[in-house]
Amino acid sequence: MAVLTFPGPGFPLPPPVAVEVPDGWDCLPPESDLLRARGRGAGGDPVELRVRSHTGPAGHTATDLVDALADGASRLGTEVEASFVVEIGGRDWVARNVTWDENTGPVVEVHLAAAVEGSPDDHLSRLVVATGRVRGASLDADYDVLQSVLETLVVGGPR
Repeated sequence: MAVLTFPGPGFPLPPPVAVEVPDGWDCLPPESDLLRARGRGAGGDPVELRVRSHTGPAGHTATDLVDALADGASRLGTEVEASFVVEIGGRDWVARNVTWDENTGPVVEVHLAAAVEGSPDDHLSRLVVATGRVRGASLDADYDVLQSVLETLVVGGPR
């Protein structure tokens, strides 16, 4: 009988991750995420951030993960933008915006994914994914705040 351990060869520890959020944002219980935070936007609507670790089969890339997230968000009236690469903290991140309307107004969700080096097992890929969400009437201003937060992401430890 095999013994599985965490951490172990098939179950690596998540990488250290840091992000800077504005004063007044709440640090939320992480649940299955590494980090969760929420602030209030200009119109009082929430601005949300989640950062999590993803371990998948070898060859599973940041693009694959962002594509899967966009597929999972598909619903009637959803607009999925083309993915693009952005450099943040010396690392290439694959990014994609997904937008839709709710009864409370428009919503924009940003997905960023990046590879993590040093997989202890050649049969695994290790990724970090950040998801930010803004909604409501002040969406444009709140998106700018969210973008400035996402631009502080660092994988591998604090700045």
